[in-house]
Amino acid sequence: MRVASWVFERFAYSAGSSGPLDSAIDTLLSGSGVCRDFAHLTITLCRALGVPARLASVYAPGLSPMDFHAVVEIMTSEGWQVLDPTRLAPRSALVRIATGRDATDTAFATMLWERPS
Repeated sequence: MRVASWVFERFAYSAGSSGPLDSAIDTLLSGSGVCRDFAHLTITLCRALGVPARLASVYAPGLSPMDFHAVVEIMTSEGWQVLDPTRLAPRSALVRIATGRDATDTAFATMLWERPS
């Protein structure tokens, strides 16, 4: 899909460039992010265009090093289609862990902390 290509061509993949609370707007304004950021931005743009989209958390053995990864699924006339706006992991190697609206629904782990008073 053109939206995933647009994100890939205009944004820099940069480990550590974003935090867990960054939004699609933050990614749009910063011009960089990690797989979660690329996925959130792609999902947001697809939904704005009326294309149903969701986030899939996957294990990606094709990554170097192998790691967890976030990709996008869009609804097409043939069903859900996987898109990787980072183009870092081969689709044939992806193993689905969870699917949801965004990274909150598909978190690999949830860490809770208490703010100091």
